[in-house]
Amino acid sequence: MGRVKMLKPFAVRFAALIAVFFLSMALVYCIPASWIEKNVAASVEIMEGEGDYPMYFFYRHSSIMDVHTDKLMYESLIQNRDYYNPIQASVSVNQYPRYWHGYQVVLRPLTVFFQVQEVRYLGMLAFHLLLFWSAWLLAKRTRPANAVLYVLTIATGNIALSAVCLQFMNTFLILFATMAVLLSRYEKFKERAYGFSLFFFTVGMVENFFDFLTYPIITLGIPLVALLWIKAREEQADLRENLLFTVKSSVAWGLGYALTWIAKWGIATVVLGVRYFWRTMSVVQYRLEGSAEEPLDRIGTIRKNLKAWLNVQDDGLISWSKVALVVLVIALVLILVRKVRDLRAAAACLPMLLVALYPYVWYLVMSNHSQIHYWYTYRAQLVALFGGLMFLGSILRERKRTPSA
Repeated sequence: MGRVKMLKPFAVRFAALIAVFFLSMALVYCIPASWIEKNVAASVEIMEGEGDYPMYFFYRHSSIMDVHTDKLMYESLIQNRDYYNPIQASVSVNQYPRYWHGYQVVLRPLTVFFQVQEVRYLGMLAFHLLLFWSAWLLAKRTRPANAVLYVLTIATGNIALSAVCLQFMNTFLILFATMAVLLSRYEKFKERAYGFSLFFFTVGMVENFFDFLTYPIITLGIPLVALLWIKAREEQADLRENLLFTVKSSVAWGLGYALTWIAKWGIATVVLGVRYFWRTMSVVQYRLEGSAEEPLDRIGTIRKNLKAWLNVQDDGLISWSKVALVVLVIALVLILVRKVRDLRAAAACLPMLLVALYPYVWYLVMSNHSQIHYWYTYRAQLVALFGGLMFLGSILRERKRTPSA
């Protein structure tokens, strides 16, 4: 009975959000195609002039703009089967039913008034406003140094492109909103039973609704690291408490993300027919197992993503031993210079390093997608950077402030 009672809020939240997702998609597809045709055509023409994968600024794989997917998003605004009703059109999205395509809820109404240049500009404004608002809340809730590490982390994901590419910005906007809600309502989440687990469950669902399998793990990893810092430093949580909290939050996010995907497949099967289910399953199998033409290379996937993140040339080499040695030396120098805080406090921060490994677990599981699209999936490693920096900052003894004369 206790377990059923525990699961009830999750079941209610799941049912409510799936209903919202389904109905919101159906409603925006009630907008007549004639209202948006002109702006869609003009936007697609602009993006065709840019090319599918233009490379800007640094002329490395880390600086590729995914215009191909942005164009696909725009082309999907107008259904290519006139006999579909709004529900069928919103589930199919031009025979691409395995994703929710939640961006349509925002993009379709905006396209009534704007073309892609204006939508990108609005997205860029939202990106920077939410980034600095969430950073300000992090500085206020924890300390200014953490906000600096947070902004630095986001900047390493090539912020110039992330803020204007529609596909890239979606997950970042969800991350920033997640951080803002989490930091501003922290006390309320703490007071409720399963408050944080339910929160991460919700974030996983929302991310899946908008996600194109880009780098969803950042919406779990970065907020979770911030929470672990708060629990270790302000609530004096020990290693066991923080480890258990990490597992619960991660499982909740993972279930929210996975169940939302499964729900979409189920809805597509009911609305469009069984053939769409088997088509989706074949894609899932391909993503998990690869193919004869594109066999899985899990270690190679990690290497490609790391090289893209570090802005290394295509034929550049990364010596794992050298990278590990540099990180170790930096950590030892910092520890020796400032000395580690007490061992209990340092141990409580160890789960941050566990979370820092999440991107590489993601690459191993979703290896096919991550090895093909490494030029943007590399951004998942922002979790590794933020987790590592926050861990080092947490275990070092702070200088005592001397009172001014």
